Amino acid sequence: MRWRAMILPVVLVVIGLLAMVMAGFLFFVRAEVAGARVQQDVAQARLAAESGLQELITILREHPDDPTAWWNVPDRFRNALVWSPAFDRENDPVRKLGSRKEILQQSNPPAAWRYSIVAPNLDGPADSFRYGITPEAGKLNLNAASDEEIEALLLPLLGDLGLENAAELVACLLDWRDEDDDVRPGGAESEYYTRLEPGYYPKNGKLNTLEELLLVKGWTAAVLYGEDTNRNGLLDQNENDGDASFPYYDNRDNKLDLGVAPFLTVWSREPRRSGGGQGQGQTQVKEGLININTAPLRVLQVIMPAEAAAAIVTARAELSGEQLKDVQWVRGVIDPGTYDQIKDKITTRALQFHVEILGYGDHTRLVRRYEWIIEMRGSLAQVLYHRDLTALGLAWPIDDDTFVVSTGTVER
Repeated sequence: MRWRAMILPVVLVVIGLLAMVMAGFLFFVRAEVAGARVQQDVAQARLAAESGLQELITILREHPDDPTAWWNVPDRFRNALVWSPAFDRENDPVRKLGSRKEILQQSNPPAAWRYSIVAPNLDGPADSFRYGITPEAGKLNLNAASDEEIEALLLPLLGDLGLENAAELVACLLDWRDEDDDVRPGGAESEYYTRLEPGYYPKNGKLNTLEELLLVKGWTAAVLYGEDTNRNGLLDQNENDGDASFPYYDNRDNKLDLGVAPFLTVWSREPRRSGGGQGQGQTQVKEGLININTAPLRVLQVIMPAEAAAAIVTARAELSGEQLKDVQWVRGVIDPGTYDQIKDKITTRALQFHVEILGYGDHTRLVRRYEWIIEMRGSLAQVLYHRDLTALGLAWPIDDDTFVVSTGTVER
């Protein structure tokens, strides 16, 4: 009879184990379903960003040299709708309202995938950013600039970071790119790099990417990007609290030290016809021309006096896209002597562009952030560089209307 008395407890134990197995299985299934949905949203957000890139390329085919079409166009590049099962672009509530504020207040907003094209606003109002792109020709090309031009740009920037070894950092950079193995005062060549663990040789040639600077002696992310660790050109709370949070080296002076990256490039180049007259000359690729329409003040000051640079930045903000296409507009702003000195260093053409796009949905908090360097070759767009920046965080306050810049002022 004892074995009969054990039947019920055994059955209950078996049922309990089966219930635990079933609960674990259901948990596993739900986790897999949730994971599949997240992966689906990741793919959708990526495709939304890529849709923004394709629309931008369409604009550049028609207006490559007109900065008014792509420099800061929040009406076109902010919260642009890609797809929604509930409405189309013409009936997009965000387009009608001007922002997503009311949409995001809903407990269950309709599915809608969007993108925003964003960029730092180096010469704009403090703590603002642009909805647009940045031509690489607006920066100083490390592969084409002279030693004197590099020193003129970098020494003040490195000084802003509070670095006492600015001259040595510049010397190491110049040693890295020159073709010889002669060490400049404070610089470094093969003897230094080959003794590292692991060792490597200096480039002694042109840089392929800006991040290659991280291989140069003394150059770190803190030098390249300054306090702007999420690379948005805005002073975020964690970038102004000393050693309370990363970056632990910010100086809490209520001012964003950008580092050198926003002012440098290795991509700018354009074909130019030389000699011969009447179109008979040879076409050569010219590297490092400075786009006079978009270069920030600090870059312009490298090739001209500070007064002339400031006059150009002020004047170009008042010109139309058609006026900006002809470099001759500069003649009416600076003196003839200065123009003659810079005329072979400037351009109004834009062929390579830095593009940063966020892809996201109204119904999900998931955001993907991507970066491209594209080159327009006629009507074709060539991707020169592409990277996923999602790990840096959203960074851009795209739903805060106080950051929208229009006609040179921050709307508040």
